Amino acid sequence: MNQHSDQNRLWGRIILRQRIQRHETVTIENDDIEEAFLEICRRFDVQRPLQLPKHNREFESFGRTFYAKEHFTEHVDFDRLEIELIMPDGEKRSSGVRSPLMDA
Repeated sequence: MNQHSDQNRLWGRIILRQRIQRHETVTIENDDIEEAFLEICRRFDVQRPLQLPKHNREFESFGRTFYAKEHFTEHVDFDRLEIELIMPDGEKRSSGVRSPLMDA
């Protein structure tokens, strides 16, 4: 896939014991986030994890979510899979109104 700086991308990270073990970035083609997510899973050679309402809410609100071991029906050798939306020029998806606790 082409890596264009003017397109949204998904960044996937495999985390084991608080450390990134592997990471992949995939360009989101034609606004198809689902296909980009499946490509990350293919690159990590893992099945697609269970998609819960919590994952949808986190991704919609913050542009990121994570999947723990229990979200996979097959055994995985990592603690979690993190997915984050990367927007052009390093923009971050707005997480709405900030509270002072977010900066603490």
